[in-house]
Amino acid sequence: MIGLLALLAACSQSPVELLVPSAQAQDAAAPAARLYGLGGTLYVQVYKDPNTIAAAAAHDHVVKASGWNGSVTWDAANLAACKVQITVPVSSLSVDEKGLREQLGYDTFPSDSERADIKTAMLSDAQLDSAKYPSISYQATKCEQSGDLVNVTGNLTIHGVTKSVVLPMSVKADAVNFSAKGSIKIRASQFGMTPYSALFGAVKNQDTMILVIDVTGKPR
Repeated sequence: MIGLLALLAACSQSPVELLVPSAQAQDAAAPAARLYGLGGTLYVQVYKDPNTIAAAAAHDHVVKASGWNGSVTWDAANLAACKVQITVPVSSLSVDEKGLREQLGYDTFPSDSERADIKTAMLSDAQLDSAKYPSISYQATKCEQSGDLVNVTGNLTIHGVTKSVVLPMSVKADAVNFSAKGSIKIRASQFGMTPYSALFGAVKNQDTMILVIDVTGKPR
C-alpha cells in the first residue's frame, strides 16, 4: 500500500505530457502547393475558309507564341490552390514556322515574304491591333477534376476583350517537373475581331480557331 502511494505521488509530481502536434507543426508537415515557372509551346491554328473562290491558293496558318512568360501554382491534393498566369507579347507572335508546320503535318510552307505579309496583316488594327493591345493574357480562376483531365477555368484576354474559357488539360506534376497539355476552340468574333479577308472575300479565314497549350514547368 505504501509503495502504491509512493508511485502515485511520483506521478503527480511528474505529469505525463500528451505528444499532440501543434497546429503549426501539422501545417508544416502538409505538402504545400508548388510554384512552377512555365515554358513549352503555345500556338493557334487558323483555318482558311474552303468555300471561297480562291481557297485553293490560300493556306491554313499556325501562329506560335514566343517570348511569353507564365507560372502555375499546383497541388494535386488541393485543386482550389491552383493558379495559372500567362502573358504573351503580341508583337512576338511567329507565323507559320516551318518546323511547327511539319510537326503538325502540313505539306505547304509559305515563303519568308508571305510570312512577313501575314504577320503584318495579323498585327494591324483590323486584326489584333498590337499597337493598342500589346499583350494576350490568361489567368486561371478555378481548377476542377473531370475524370482523367483537369478543367481549368480562367479569363482569356485577346484584343482587349476578356472571356471566361474552360481548358480541359492533361496534367502531370511532381516535386521537380510539371506538364500540361490541352486545346480549346475559340472564335475571332468572340474577341471583337473579324476573320481576315482579302480580294473582296475571295480569300478569308474561318471564325473558329484552335488554341493549343503544351507546356512544361520547373519549380521556382
